[in-house]
Amino acid sequence: MYVIKGGCGTRQLPGFHMSRPDGLNNPVLLIVRTHGDYTVGGVEFPMEPGDAIVIRENTPYQYHNPQGEYIDDWMHIGLEPGERLPRALSLNVPIHLTDRESCTGLMRMLLWEASFTDETYKSQNINALFTVLLNHLIAASNREDQFDEGAPYRESLNNIRFQMQHFLSEEQSIRIHAGELGISESHFQHLYTAQFGISFQQDLIRMRIANAEFALQATELSMAQIAEMCGYKSETHFFRQFKQITGITPAKYRKQQYAVTKH
Repeated sequence: MYVIKGGCGTRQLPGFHMSRPDGLNNPVLLIVRTHGDYTVGGVEFPMEPGDAIVIRENTPYQYHNPQGEYIDDWMHIGLEPGERLPRALSLNVPIHLTDRESCTGLMRMLLWEASFTDETYKSQNINALFTVLLNHLIAASNREDQFDEGAPYRESLNNIRFQMQHFLSEEQSIRIHAGELGISESHFQHLYTAQFGISFQQDLIRMRIANAEFALQATELSMAQIAEMCGYKSETHFFRQFKQITGITPAKYRKQQYAVTKH
């Protein structure tokens, strides 16, 4: 296996449209960083940031981003005579990555090895890196949370999580966000846990406590102000949950952090 050519963080201007009506005679790996509308082998589907796809050789494909510029990491993979991609690797379908930066890093290393490494070690190094990269893709495609029903909601769920992180003082609930997506509360919880690997409620608590820890350390806000800022309706609830998660009270946490900074 070898690198034919590739690039990372390649930007295409709005209006860009890639079309390969006959495909290529080699596999293509794409990791998208923006939205993209894809048609691969006659099947249409959206791709969102963090999605990857390995397109089988000689498969017709096209893609573009109707929303604006298109950005991706891409690589044309060369196969030696008789060599094939691993059977376990999903081809021609989106793979949602939880470690997009790791995969991009491996692609960068492959491109560097292909261009600059001494011939004595090049083949060995490239084969090792391809093994790691393809294993990442196989693991991602085999994750239990890889299911088609979640694909249309990925971007919306990312936006909801961003909203939760930055607007904790506002009401954040399963009921509200399920309503925003027009789905049932149980379906929302299922999709959220599948996408982020943590339940909505656990994630919200984690965000609140992390925000409270920062406020206790970096500000002089009162306990009541911090509780309200983090979305707690009462100081009592804030105190109880903070101690449950951290093992100490907010006051003791602030005192410890003050002692550390003064040390």
